[in-house]
Amino acid sequence: MTSHQADPAARTIAVIGGGPRGIAAVERLLANAPDLGIQSLDIQVIEPYRPGGGRVWDADQPSHLLMNTLCADATHFTDDTVEIRGPLRPGPALYDWAQQIVAGTVRDLGRPERPLDAEHHREAEQMQPHSHPSRRILGGYLEWCHAQDLAAAPVGAQVTHVPGTAQRITPAGERWRISVAGTVPPTDPGHDPSAPVHDIVADAVILATGHADAEPAGRGAEITAAAQAAGLWLGAPTSPISQHALEELEAGQSVIVRGLGMNFFDYMSLLTIGRGGVFEEDPEGPDALRYVPSGREPHLVVGSGRGIPYRAKGRFGQMTPVFPKHHMTSELVAHLIARAGSGDQVDFRRDLYPQVMKDGAHLYYERLAEQRPAAFAGDVAEILTALQEHDWDSAPLRAVIERIVPDPEDRLEVPALDRPLDGLEFPDAPSLTAWWLADLRRDVAEANLGMASALKCASVQIGAGRGPLRTLVRFGGVTGPSYRDDVEGWFRGFAGMLASGPPARRIDELIALVKAGIVEPLGARMRVAVRDGRYVASSPSVPGLERTATALLEAHLPPADFPHSANPVLHALREDGLGRAWEIPGADGAQPVPTGALEVGPAPYRVVDATGREQAGLYAVGVPLESILWGTQLQPLARTNSRFLRELDEVARDALLPGVDAQEAPQARDPEREHAEESA
Repeated sequence: MTSHQADPAARTIAVIGGGPRGIAAVERLLANAPDLGIQSLDIQVIEPYRPGGGRVWDADQPSHLLMNTLCADATHFTDDTVEIRGPLRPGPALYDWAQQIVAGTVRDLGRPERPLDAEHHREAEQMQPHSHPSRRILGGYLEWCHAQDLAAAPVGAQVTHVPGTAQRITPAGERWRISVAGTVPPTDPGHDPSAPVHDIVADAVILATGHADAEPAGRGAEITAAAQAAGLWLGAPTSPISQHALEELEAGQSVIVRGLGMNFFDYMSLLTIGRGGVFEEDPEGPDALRYVPSGREPHLVVGSGRGIPYRAKGRFGQMTPVFPKHHMTSELVAHLIARAGSGDQVDFRRDLYPQVMKDGAHLYYERLAEQRPAAFAGDVAEILTALQEHDWDSAPLRAVIERIVPDPEDRLEVPALDRPLDGLEFPDAPSLTAWWLADLRRDVAEANLGMASALKCASVQIGAGRGPLRTLVRFGGVTGPSYRDDVEGWFRGFAGMLASGPPARRIDELIALVKAGIVEPLGARMRVAVRDGRYVASSPSVPGLERTATALLEAHLPPADFPHSANPVLHALREDGLGRAWEIPGADGAQPVPTGALEVGPAPYRVVDATGREQAGLYAVGVPLESILWGTQLQPLARTNSRFLRELDEVARDALLPGVDAQEAPQARDPEREHAEESA
């Protein structure tokens, strides 16, 4: 397939997906078209939901579902930090937009038929730059942004929303044919499964499908088959807002919940506040909140691998802080990036992780010395010097720390941070619950200290270690085994649990729910099986304890897994040989390591077919590329030289005028910006 066409000044481009990435692709297409001499541009946005929030960020979802990104960070627009070849088109970040609502200059979501309501106004009036906004208001903001983009479209450009689901992409000469089915989402009461499939023919296709459900595989397939055979309720991994069978869970019914990350907190809210329960301030009690049940809540038996929930974000009273790096310096990061770029793959455990942890420890012990000097039997400077002189976790370094900080409870210990329940056994469920409540209260107390918390500051610093990985991982820059075992198999979850957890209020709410008997912890290394027609859950945290139920809720998102994607258009790409899964190349003759990413070439990210050929005019961005890129679930953050926006600019320019930028996308000139984007 070539990029030749009869009229190079006229282009039809299909964007599959109308969520944050899809509408950002539309914005970049509209911004770049005049710059590249495109006189006629027809953009077809294929999306079963409304363009803007799409499925996950739907603007009509309940307002009690919160983001863990801060309000002033969330944006859609290219500000003056974004290093791109195309034109910058600045606009308000979410916080600025909320202030415009308060001022009365924003009255609807870009169309008179979508007016702002009382909840929008109430949230906007209460919002601070460092607030955790609702998912609902972000969805409204994204709808408004998309409307502004359409209103500013250049002459000769039109954007059409195609309300359906892309089923298949096939070559059509030098163009592409996209088959689309349905007119409304399959979950909508108005969905007509007999609606005819219709075709769109386009010069280029941009896949911006976002998070997709997955076909059950491995242990998931086993539990699914057993549950179906027994007639049990199963909430498969998906976005919580898409778990439409939640209403089938009855009041008082025991539900086993597997997963204690960010999805868990959404489910917790949907099954409590969403059922009429109320959290009240409790100034006379030992905890911040008490829960007044509606009587409609199920009983949630919760557990996970770690057995503890993601940790609360610190109440810093400001934007997420960025701390100086003493070990993971810009010079070191630049050196590692240059190595990876030359084909010398990086080993995360050896080359980056020790510096990440040294920076976390440096900040931790500095802040602890300020916060609680009584914890020290010597000068903190000795620890800081030892961090410079000795390897991380070496015997000499441990000896200095143990001498200067005698109490193990006061030390920054990775095993205790990562899996505090490991090695602990409790005689019964009440004993585990008492430990859990004490652990949650310690977490809230640290969050309330904000900048005075050594632990919360160190958590931010450790989380910032993900920033360089976004560049290092690209196209196999980290060795396959290190990526599989260290980056994906451990550090993503560890750093996410520490630094990308929920607003602290969610932990206050969880404490209240445990005290009210709505939530019961089960423990770490949770096991779930089907036996005698019921789910049976257990954990080594309480040997011999089992909880049975007729419902299991998988409270986690499915990973990006192209070989098992349930998205019909990705499934068809695999079936037709138009896409294949990425494998991380092995070094020195080693076997490549398979991943779940859809393989693309370097920017502008053309999809690679089963024969290894990049296909002109067929692009993929975002979540399906996770593993070949990294951190693709992140939305653009203001003032960070957003990689999200840089990548979309490259794709848009090539889709409009193939070959216009025959080189790799520009990289961030300031590594600290990428650190800030990840740690926010």
